[in-house]
Amino acid sequence: KYPGLKVLISLGGWTWSRGFSSAARPENRQAFVASCIDAYIKGNLPMSDGAGGPGAAAGVFDGIDIDWEYPVACGIECGKPEDNANFTALLAEFRRQLDAVRPGLLLTIASGAGIDKIRVTDPGAYHQYLDFINVMTYDFHGAWDPKTNHHSALFASPRDPSTGDQKFYNSNDAIEAFRARGVPASKLTLGIGFYGRGWTNVPNGGTNGLYQSGSAAAGTYEAGIEDWKVLRNLNWPVYTDNDAMATWIYNGTTFWTFDTPSMIQTKMNYVKAQNLGGAFFWEFSGDDANGTLVNAIKPDPQ
Repeated sequence: KYPGLKVLISLGGWTWSRGFSSAARPENRQAFVASCIDAYIKGNLPMSDGAGGPGAAAGVFDGIDIDWEYPVACGIECGKPEDNANFTALLAEFRRQLDAVRPGLLLTIASGAGIDKIRVTDPGAYHQYLDFINVMTYDFHGAWDPKTNHHSALFASPRDPSTGDQKFYNSNDAIEAFRARGVPASKLTLGIGFYGRGWTNVPNGGTNGLYQSGSAAAGTYEAGIEDWKVLRNLNWPVYTDNDAMATWIYNGTTFWTFDTPSMIQTKMNYVKAQNLGGAFFWEFSGDDANGTLVNAIKPDPQ
C-alpha cells in the first residue's frame, strides 16, 4: 500500500546494549558489522525447519538503526571511556559496509536525550555517517525519581527543583545540545512516547501533584508505566505546565505524566519551527485503535 515506506532493523535497545562496548572495539568492529550486513541486508539466514538459506531475507530491510544505550554513559550497565571513539568508528564502519552493498541504505541511531549522555560522545564527528539521529526525548523522569516530574517536557521550567544535569532534562535542551555540537537540524528527529510515567501516594502540595513525593503507580506491565490508550480512559483532571509544555493527570492520589494529542500537536509545531528532520514514537501498541496519537503527529490526508 505504501511502496515508499522504509523498514529498518534496530539493534540494541535498553535491554540488549551490553555487548556493544566489546563489539565496537577495533579488533571486533569489522566482523561485527559484517555479520549484521550479512544477516539483515544480504539476508543470509541459517536453515531452520526447511526455511532460511542464502538471500532468504534479502530486501526486507532498507537499513540499520543502532540503539546503544549508552556509549560511555550508563544504561543497564555503564560504558567505558573508549566507547566515545569506538562509537564514532563503529558508525563509520556501518556506513562503509552499507554503501559497499548499495548506496542509499539507511543508517540511523537512537540517542539518549540527557546532556550526560550527549556530551560524552562526539555528535559533530559521527553525524556525517548517519541519515537521522532519533533523540529519545522521553523518560526524562519516572518513578525511579522520588518526586513527580514531567517525563517528556518540551522546555525547561523555572519551577523544576531538579539540580545538576537533570535541569537540562527536556526536549529543547536535548535538541540544542546536538545542534551546538554541529549536527544539522534536518538530521534530528523528536521522540514522542505513547505511554505515561506515574507515581501514587502523591500529595497535592498546591501544585496538583507536580514535584511532590510519591512511589511507583500500578501499571499493566510494570509499576510506574502505562499505555496512553489506558490513561486516556481514566477521565481525571488534566493539567498543563505552560512553561515546560507538558501535561499530566492527577486524581488527588495518583499522578501520570504523558503527551496528549494536543501536546503532540504543540511539539509538531516545534519540529517545524526548528526545521527538524521529523518526529518518531515509541511505540505503536500504546496508541488506541483509531491511531489518535499517530494522527496527531502526522494527520492522515484521507
